[in-house]
Amino acid sequence: MINKKQIIDKIKSISNKSIEKSTELKNKSVKYGKRLIRKKAIENIREKLDFAQKSEKDFTKEQMLSMIKREEDKLIKNYKIKGAFTTILALLGISNF
Repeated sequence: MINKKQIIDKIKSISNKSIEKSTELKNKSVKYGKRLIRKKAIENIREKLDFAQKSEKDFTKEQMLSMIKREEDKLIKNYKIKGAFTTILALLGISNF
């Protein structure tokens, strides 16, 4: 017969595994999101350089990284604003197309 301690230990074990798995999935999704934002920022920088008739070679590595970082920050801010706006519309029962 199984006693209470064994049952509690089994529940704790299952809970810990579940928490570990959800943390792992969260970390993977965060990495995926960061990768997408980085790709979009690089794409935007390249478009701006093409428009300005400049080349990536005209800038140092540090300058390029700085431009990419600023563009990433702009994208993140934009996504936050869009997310907040969509949430407000959803609360009001309005769909966002």
